[in-house]
Amino acid sequence: MASLEELREVRLQKLQLLKDKGIDPYPAVSTITSTVAEAIKNFDTLASEVKSLVLGGRIMSLRSQGAITFFNFFDGTGTFQALLKNDDTIDQSTKDSFELFSKVTDIGDFVEVTGTLFVTKTGQQTIQVTNWRMLAKSLRPLPEKWHGLQDVEERYRKRYLDILTNPELRDLFEKKSKFWDVTRNFLKSKGFLEVETPTLEVTTGGAEANPFKTHHNDYDMPVYLRISVGELWQKRLMAAGFPKTFEIGRLYRNEGSSPEHLQEFTNMEFYWGYANFEDGMNLVQEMYTTIAQEVFGTTKFTTRGHTFDLADEWKIVDYKDEIKRQTGVDIITASDKEITAKLDELGVKYDGTNRERLTDTLWKYCRKGIAGPAFLINHPKLVAPLAKANPNDPTTVQRFQPILAGSEVGNGYSELNDPIDQRQRFELQQKLIESGDEEAMMPEWEFVDMLEHGMPPTCGFGFGERLFAFFVDKPVRETQLFPLMKPEDAEGSAGKKSKDKDTKVAVAVINKGSKLEAWQELNTIGHLSAAFGARTGKNLFSQPHITTKDGQHINLNIQHAIVIKEAHATADLKTLVAHAKKAGLIIEEFTREMIETTNDKKVAAKTKEKNHEEIEYLGVLVFGPKSSVDEFTSSFALYSGK
Repeated sequence: MASLEELREVRLQKLQLLKDKGIDPYPAVSTITSTVAEAIKNFDTLASEVKSLVLGGRIMSLRSQGAITFFNFFDGTGTFQALLKNDDTIDQSTKDSFELFSKVTDIGDFVEVTGTLFVTKTGQQTIQVTNWRMLAKSLRPLPEKWHGLQDVEERYRKRYLDILTNPELRDLFEKKSKFWDVTRNFLKSKGFLEVETPTLEVTTGGAEANPFKTHHNDYDMPVYLRISVGELWQKRLMAAGFPKTFEIGRLYRNEGSSPEHLQEFTNMEFYWGYANFEDGMNLVQEMYTTIAQEVFGTTKFTTRGHTFDLADEWKIVDYKDEIKRQTGVDIITASDKEITAKLDELGVKYDGTNRERLTDTLWKYCRKGIAGPAFLINHPKLVAPLAKANPNDPTTVQRFQPILAGSEVGNGYSELNDPIDQRQRFELQQKLIESGDEEAMMPEWEFVDMLEHGMPPTCGFGFGERLFAFFVDKPVRETQLFPLMKPEDAEGSAGKKSKDKDTKVAVAVINKGSKLEAWQELNTIGHLSAAFGARTGKNLFSQPHITTKDGQHINLNIQHAIVIKEAHATADLKTLVAHAKKAGLIIEEFTREMIETTNDKKVAAKTKEKNHEEIEYLGVLVFGPKSSVDEFTSSFALYSGK
């Protein structure tokens, strides 16, 4: 069997043959007059009234029998059969066309065919070709028709081939498009206004998740990719006088992957003024049932080992009552130690040791056996910092979550609109952040200011593409057109780049020409390292800590080496900065003004008084691929401390 490279070489020779004949194998324009779907639908009319029809698509099969060649082509709307003949009933130009077709075409080529429609003896709708034209010569063969791509990673990496050879996958993504269309149309029919809110935020809000952090060059400040579909923005629209809004858009959460979670996904959130969580529950039940019926033609599904019917009565599950029923733990009165002991007894791993994480982990254990459809209500206040408290039980909140197949597939609240309460809850979230909880919600004090101006009672709700994945009973990654993949190296191995290319280093360079005292050198290194860590974020860490034999945690240093070197003049550091910026490396700078005062406004004012050539650099840190950093810092000696 010929190798892929040998097959490619043969196709390259066919490509050259086309070029030698003066034929463009990749023309910019097609003269197709009908799609395959239209040709099939209007076949009788086209066969009797149209003498010259032009169809086109990718060749999916070829079979030659002497002077006759049949092939099927696919244009995205359907598959159609074509026939080429080479006998005395056709003119010379058609014979020439047949001969060229036989020499240069392969399965996978895009072609355009001109001819007339007829039905074969076996009843197959066919176009008899009088002329054809190459639209795009394929240089690589398609996957074997009946088996397609078998390796999962290869399927995701070459999704275009996966979809081409797998009609069920094409159908899945057409259903997913309809899934969002039905959602949008349902909400619009209920009077909701579709809006767009920022995807870059100074403070992430509306969810508890670790964000992706980047840097806004023009404003010179850190920003985050949003972790909710504009929750705090849409609530501002409630205050602005819009009674009903919604948005469908992408979210980004810098967390682990699982069959139910990805770092980038589509979500919908709506906000409904003058409504509460009970109104939201009724609307959501109607919406989910409508989506299921219109997209899938049924309300009954089997997924994740559970079977449920959305047309059944939706049960109400009380958060704390269900946990107590299954585990015996009262999560309102139990101590952290008691909850931890129960998790250990159940053999459940828990991420984090604060009460919020422990409580959430215990619930996730309990939810697995709930098939649904059901609504989870009465969450503890601690796990819902944006929800209104229950008037009859201030330890819980007016939150609701649809449960299907042992998992939550949506999240809604009677939104908190008491600014005093909201400020206190944000202060608690701030303490969680300071204690090391990376998923705690960032306080948004300008949002509190908005609440002080007044926001009406509001119900908010959101769900993501995980709901679609549950309906089709597939991992959420399988339902994304192009899931994120690690790049392949030159040998085709994903994520196995050479060490030199993959390793990143940080090099801090001290200006010895500035005659700094020892404390000033340490201060410079400290500020450069702190700025680097703050700007770059969590991706500096391969793991948060290491553990001693007796179970004590020691925070682990960052995985990227920080090397300290020394320069002898400000000019050397300015040259380093210029080269590093051009190469796209991360740069931190420390100047004389920064060591003279810790007041940022004074630093900015003093800097504003000088031209760049007057600025004295005390130190610079550059971070990036080892090869690039080494190139720009090789002339500097290692720091001696003298």
